[in-house]
Amino acid sequence: MSVLHIIIVTAILFAIWIGALVYHLRRADLPDVERIVWTIILCCLNILGVVLYLSMVPAPPKERPLSEAELKAKFNHDSH
Repeated sequence: MSVLHIIIVTAILFAIWIGALVYHLRRADLPDVERIVWTIILCCLNILGVVLYLSMVPAPPKERPLSEAELKAKFNHDSH
């Protein structure tokens, strides 16, 4: 493996690590303690931390679209 290959692989792994860290920090559904612990794990273990994070932390809940009645109720509640 040449030096160029090593640099490319390192850059790709670094980008994956940064992406996972940003994804983690932008999630609002995690409790504060869990967020701090996972941030430490991601920073200390790098790619291994990314693998652990993606395999152990559940995906954020999907927001379902509101029905027309729910939208009207929310709009009327917010406007008062």
